Amino acid sequence: MKFNSINVLIIILMFAGINIQANEFDWLRDDSRENDKVVNYLQQQNQQTEAWLKPTVPLQKELLAEWSNNRPQRGEQPWLLIGNAEYNIENHNGRRSLLTRELTGQNIKVLVDISLRQEKSDYYELGAWTISSDLHYVALAEDYDGSEQYTITVVDLFTQKEVVIAEGYAANIIWGQDSKSLYLIGLEKNTQRPNTLHRFYVANSKPAEFLLEETSKDWLLSFYSSGNKDYALVQSNNESSSEQRLLSLKSGNLSVPIRPRKTDVEYYADVDEETLYLNSNLDGVFKLYRSSLSEPSKWSIFYQPKLGAQINNFYLFSAGPVVITQADQIKKINVLSKSGRVRFSTELGTKGSVEWLSRSGDYNSNQLHIRTMSMITPPKWDRLNTRTLQRTLLSQDNYPTFDSALYYTEQVYIQSGTEKIPVTLAYRKDKFNSESAIFLYGYGAYGMTMKPYFMPQITSLMDRGIVYAIAHVRGGYKGEEWHHAGAGINKAVSISDFTQVAESMKGYKNGLHPIFAIGGSAGGTLVSASLNKCPDLFSGAVLQVPFVDVVASMSDTSLPLTAQQYDEWGNPHLTSQLLIMRAYDPIRNLKIQDYPPVLTRVGLQDRRVPYWEGAKYIAKLSQMSQSSGPYLLYTDFKAGHASDRRQSLANQAREYSFLLTLDKLTKAEP
Repeated sequence: MKFNSINVLIIILMFAGINIQANEFDWLRDDSRENDKVVNYLQQQNQQTEAWLKPTVPLQKELLAEWSNNRPQRGEQPWLLIGNAEYNIENHNGRRSLLTRELTGQNIKVLVDISLRQEKSDYYELGAWTISSDLHYVALAEDYDGSEQYTITVVDLFTQKEVVIAEGYAANIIWGQDSKSLYLIGLEKNTQRPNTLHRFYVANSKPAEFLLEETSKDWLLSFYSSGNKDYALVQSNNESSSEQRLLSLKSGNLSVPIRPRKTDVEYYADVDEETLYLNSNLDGVFKLYRSSLSEPSKWSIFYQPKLGAQINNFYLFSAGPVVITQADQIKKINVLSKSGRVRFSTELGTKGSVEWLSRSGDYNSNQLHIRTMSMITPPKWDRLNTRTLQRTLLSQDNYPTFDSALYYTEQVYIQSGTEKIPVTLAYRKDKFNSESAIFLYGYGAYGMTMKPYFMPQITSLMDRGIVYAIAHVRGGYKGEEWHHAGAGINKAVSISDFTQVAESMKGYKNGLHPIFAIGGSAGGTLVSASLNKCPDLFSGAVLQVPFVDVVASMSDTSLPLTAQQYDEWGNPHLTSQLLIMRAYDPIRNLKIQDYPPVLTRVGLQDRRVPYWEGAKYIAKLSQMSQSSGPYLLYTDFKAGHASDRRQSLANQAREYSFLLTLDKLTKAEP
């Protein structure tokens, strides 16, 4: 390939630009997270943040008290059916515990006191738990510092003796059929890419066995159990392709790939007795295929959704497969016969609602549980029997101080380019007026939908006259085309969608509403880039563990999961994509102009979006903005990408109090 001198100069300048703009604050990066200068700086920033927020402490306490007083009287939750008993994690006698009970619901017994384990560290997350086939052991995946490197512990349920099997692994756990071995996914050093498969033995009775390594740096390794208890599916995948193998849980043998990997071809398999079912876009559109276990590479079409719909997921039961399809934003459950005939079809919910499925039994249980809610409708559980086709109400959560009749929710559509962007919103009817502030939440990445959950925290906002809105911008999920339209080299599209939604929502119902933006992680990219583009649209913003130093992070393959996400953010090693990334990169597009106040929260132990991204962003924003701010940084020294469940409500109270105070101050200005 030839380069003329002008091209060489352009490339040199572009790559020089990657470093020049960020160098002033690069000292804030400390991979050890122990540098005294950096730690002192972060502590000083916390002190400044706490000083500004000190007048809001009564409001924070008020919010926390409301959330405590409005704790739900939870209805019956689906328990996991294993053999002749059920298992679940619930609060029992004031303690969060792993419980078991008889099928009648009687004789509840505490197996593991989770609260006791949690009390041993400032941060705690139970990533997974699974019971051995003989019901003798439970394996726990626990994170004690927010790094998402899990310690795997096996507890003897009869003696309560426990042994640490492995440390620094992914949260995935599958037991072998012998109940003496279990399978784990190892993490690559530094990057934390899940890349190896191992077999460990209870009480370390045998040396651990290495089974498989995924050597492609942009591919990840994972596994999941199948409907047939004798098998698990071991999966390698990147952003747009997948490859799977069958793992025998009897012998530990691993098959060759069911179908060799191919760019842009995905397939996801499950096993029903001696039949393999696969959801795949082999010919461009996801269909459900099947084959025999003896000839797994020979596929035939089993079920094809109607035009305009696509398959989201499927489940296998002895009564027949269940396929979940989606058209626009409406999901359907389709119960099939084993010949592929649709026996029963029903909508999961409506636009503006949230719904998901829980499989709480095995292949022979023929039961699915359906969770539904909206921002103004408390959650309920339905049970669907896939054999009798009966859908019945299992339980409804009750919030003692909440009256849904006081609130209103709808989904509106905002024109952005050639598309109409859905916006789900809710407010309290008697508190709404033409100047009600709108808290606008956005994410717009990884094909994920930010669902309108019912949350007491949002109810407290609505009770104070706030309109809570979720912008379902491109890059999120309303089908694969919707995702790709706002991802990678199209990332600017999702940012334009968000600013267009903000501009239109200002005039919602002929009002003049101040807009306050909220975004976390990838949503932090969306919001901070929108602040660069149209700072005057927003009266304030909260960024939660925000991904704001896009070019630098995507250029650094030593960071976790960088190489696997080029399709989502762009590949800075390709000149054409680097130009596009530089055009939307939040930290590199900060400029001398008026910015609204911003509160940014980071986690010191965060490996996905390192703390220094938010720290550098606030430092540079404070330097560039011509407004008085404030521009606040809060570092949670005991958290990673996610907060400890004991601190999450305090974080929300702090952030909502910040925005509520800004709204009050703005309206008090002459």
